[in-house]
Amino acid sequence: MFGITSNNKRIKLPVQIEKTNDYACVIVSKDLDYSNIRQVEADFFGIVANTSDSGYLVLPRGVGNQDYSLFYFNRQKENFESRIAESNMPFFGIKTEQQTVLAIVTGMPYDYTLNISLKNGKYRVYPVFKLDGESPYEDLKIEYFYLTGDDANYSGMARRYRRYKLDKGEIVPLSVRMQTNEALSYAANSVMIRIRCGWKPAPPQVLHQTPENEPPMHVACDFNRVGNLLDELKTQGVDKAEICLVGWNVKGHDGRWPQAFPVCQELGGEETLKQLILKAQKLGYQITCHTNHTDQYEIADCYNPENTRRNRAGKPVINANGWSGGEMFDLCPGIGLKQAEQVLPKVADLGFRGIHYIDVLGTVYPRKCYHPAHFVNSKKAVECAKKMCIRAKELFGGISSEGAYDFLAPYLDYGLYISYSRETGGLCHKPIPFWQLVYHGTVLSNPYTDTVNSSFKDKEIQLKLIEYGGRPTFYFYSAFMDNGNNWMGAVDAKCDNETELAASVSKIKQSYEEYKKLRYLQTAFMEKHEETEDNAFVITYSNGAILKVDYNKGHYELIEEGKRNADK
Repeated sequence: MFGITSNNKRIKLPVQIEKTNDYACVIVSKDLDYSNIRQVEADFFGIVANTSDSGYLVLPRGVGNQDYSLFYFNRQKENFESRIAESNMPFFGIKTEQQTVLAIVTGMPYDYTLNISLKNGKYRVYPVFKLDGESPYEDLKIEYFYLTGDDANYSGMARRYRRYKLDKGEIVPLSVRMQTNEALSYAANSVMIRIRCGWKPAPPQVLHQTPENEPPMHVACDFNRVGNLLDELKTQGVDKAEICLVGWNVKGHDGRWPQAFPVCQELGGEETLKQLILKAQKLGYQITCHTNHTDQYEIADCYNPENTRRNRAGKPVINANGWSGGEMFDLCPGIGLKQAEQVLPKVADLGFRGIHYIDVLGTVYPRKCYHPAHFVNSKKAVECAKKMCIRAKELFGGISSEGAYDFLAPYLDYGLYISYSRETGGLCHKPIPFWQLVYHGTVLSNPYTDTVNSSFKDKEIQLKLIEYGGRPTFYFYSAFMDNGNNWMGAVDAKCDNETELAASVSKIKQSYEEYKKLRYLQTAFMEKHEETEDNAFVITYSNGAILKVDYNKGHYELIEEGKRNADK
C-alpha cells in the first residue's frame, strides 16, 4: 500500500493483514498522518493476469462503466489505464486460471475509485482512496474472498457477496419481510404504474423562476383522469397494480422542490386528490406518490441558499441538469433529511399507503457538504439517506427510488431501474445481472430504463425483464422532455383519449398476465446466471425453479418450476 503525496512522492504505509486459506483482510489505519497524502493506492495483488489468460474481471457499474459487466483479459491487447468512480457496489472480482477472488471495499467504501490498467501484457486492478489531505473517517479496509469449485465464477462471487450481507444482518429476505408488511406483499404481486400528471417545460425555459415569471404547467393526466385509468384497469382485469403519482405536488413534476404543498390546483387540488386515493383503495389498488428531498429550486417557498451543499472550495453546488423548476441546487443531505421529516408526514396524511417513492435517493452518490454550519462527509450522507428511508417506511409501508445503490439497497423495497444503460464497450465486454444475483429476493426491481413499458416494446426488451427477474413497470408520459432526451425511451404509455387509455391498459394487462406466472420467483434468490449458448441464458433460483431465456428463438420457458408459494 502506498500513499501518494501532493508532490507525487510515494510513501509506503503500514498495513495490517489478516489471512486464512479462503480469506484475506487488508487494513490501513485511519489514525496515520494523512495531512500530506493525496490518495492511497491499495494494490494488494500486483499483477493479476496476462492478456493471454482466459479469465475475466467482474466490474461494478459506475462512472466509467455503464453496467455491471465482465471484462475479458484476452480481448484487450493495447496498453490502457481506466478507472471506475462512484462504484454502485463497492466490489470487484478476478477470475484467472489460478484463482477466483471477490474483493469488497468495506472501509471508506464511498471514497475510492477502481483503477484498471494494462501495461506490457500485464493487468492490474486496485482501489485508489481519494483523500486530498483529509483524515479518513474510518480505517481503509478491503476484504478478499477466495472462491473455488462451483463458486469460481461471477454467480459464485454474487452469492458470496449476498452471504456477506446476510451474515451481517444488512439484508432481510422478502419472504421474511412480507410476512409482516402488507404493502410489500401487495407490491411483490402487482405491477408498478407511475403516472406523470403534469409538468412545466423541461429543460427549463426560465432558469431563475419566480411566481411572476413561472412558465405555465402542462396537464397530461389530472386526478379525475387518473380515476378513469383505474376504472379501465379494473374493467380489463388488472386486479393488482400499484399506482405512483408523479407531479401531484405544486406545479407538477419538479415544479418547486422541495416544496410539495399545496397539492397541484391544475390537477384538481387536495380534496380531489383525497377522493382519488380513496377510490383507488376501494378498487383494491395501492396508491403512492413521488417526492424529492435532495434538491432545491429558487422558486420554492422554503428555498434558502444556505441550505445548498458546498464543495471543497466552499462554492454552492448547482446540478448540471436544470429541470422544470429552473436551475437546481443540491441540498445538503442533513438539511434534506430535516425537511423530509417535516414534509413526509403531511404527504402521508393525504391517505397515500404503499411503496412511497423518493426521487434519485438511490442513484446519487453520497454527497459531501463542506458548508461550515452543516458539514457532512460521505458516511453521514449515507446515514441521512437511510434515516429518510426508515421514516418513509414507518409512514407509508415501504420505500423505493432509482438506482438502488449498494449502500441503500438493504433499505429499499423496490428499485425503479437498477442501471441506466446496458450498452457494451470500453470496460464492459458483457453486461451481467450481478446486482440481481445479490439482491433479487430481497429487493423488488426493474432492471433498466428501457425495460420500463416493456410490453409496449419489442420482444427482446420483454425477455430482458424476465431474464433479470424484474417487476413489470409502466410509466404514463415517461417521454416528456422537450429536447427529446427521454431516458426511458420514446415508446410511451398515454391516456389522452379513450382509445389511447384502453390500448395502454391492454399492454399493461398483457404484462400482468405474464407476471402472474413468474411473480412467485420474487421471493427466491437468483442463485446462478449462465450463458449456455450464444444469446441464450439459464437462470437458477433458490426455490428450485430454472428459467431459460433464449433471445435467438424469442421466448422463455420454465425448465423446472420449483416450489411455488401461494400468491397473496
